[in-house]
Amino acid sequence: MDTSGGSAATRICGWGMVVSAGAAVGCSLAGVSSYPPLTPELALAGASALFAVAWVVASYRKPKEPDHFGDRPRKPRARRGSGGSGGPNPALPYVFGFGIALATVAAFLVIFTPSSARGQWEERMLAAGYGEFEVPVVRVSGEPEFVPEGQDNDAYYLTDVVVRVPFAAGPREVVVEGMYSAPEPLAPGAEVAVYYAPGAPDAPVTEHDQVEEDALFLSFALAVWVWPWVIIAGVIMKSQMEASDLHRLRRFSPVVHLPALGILLAGLVLLLPVALGFQVAGYDRLPAFIASFTPALALTWVVRAS
Repeated sequence: MDTSGGSAATRICGWGMVVSAGAAVGCSLAGVSSYPPLTPELALAGASALFAVAWVVASYRKPKEPDHFGDRPRKPRARRGSGGSGGPNPALPYVFGFGIALATVAAFLVIFTPSSARGQWEERMLAAGYGEFEVPVVRVSGEPEFVPEGQDNDAYYLTDVVVRVPFAAGPREVVVEGMYSAPEPLAPGAEVAVYYAPGAPDAPVTEHDQVEEDALFLSFALAVWVWPWVIIAGVIMKSQMEASDLHRLRRFSPVVHLPALGILLAGLVLLLPVALGFQVAGYDRLPAFIASFTPALALTWVVRAS
């Protein structure tokens, strides 16, 4: 009997699970947005769903095989190329170990994201070319304020100035308050650095950056205080898993996987109050905190039910 189809289906089961989980992790790392056009977000989510469906289909098409990794005595497995189903996928412990740790911290960090309105404004500014630009001072508005030398600072001036900003729709004169300068106050004709969006003349022009361009996942603070713990947690969880223990999970089982999917979907729903900017019983951040526990709960269910 030709079992090459069964072997191929088995490989699809294993790698379908791996790639589906990898695409889902990619959604987190890319910094999923809740605003149009959502091109990379939809592409990654679509890839995750596509491989998940392929995994389910391959699971049902795969022929029954002996349970070499249960409590029964181990039977010799067919060698590679002999038509057998192959051994456990070695990538699965890494996917589960590091995937659960990453998903947990991803949900937890949603608690600290800015509001939906703030995020939408920042995205609009970036789309309009927000950045730092040199502009000329047209005139001084009011008297410069002198700040004398102190224990932690040198003497400097704060001056309200009118600058000419070359917006895309045409130049405009804008007042910028409290521009820093040292050792002399600003005067007409000086060049100063300000932040604004050339394509948004209604947006503020400021001395300090007001838009966070870096993704939260890639910020320096997370690199120092969060990611090391994610790596440690992933290593610990991976060390507690063997590929042979996860071998049975390659075949989709409604009793095992559907409740786990329900737990994960419940976690996604709990993230919506923060993402969409509404409250449930007066809370929006608390549901996101609860959602951070759902990846571990889903894994617990899978382990106990399989």
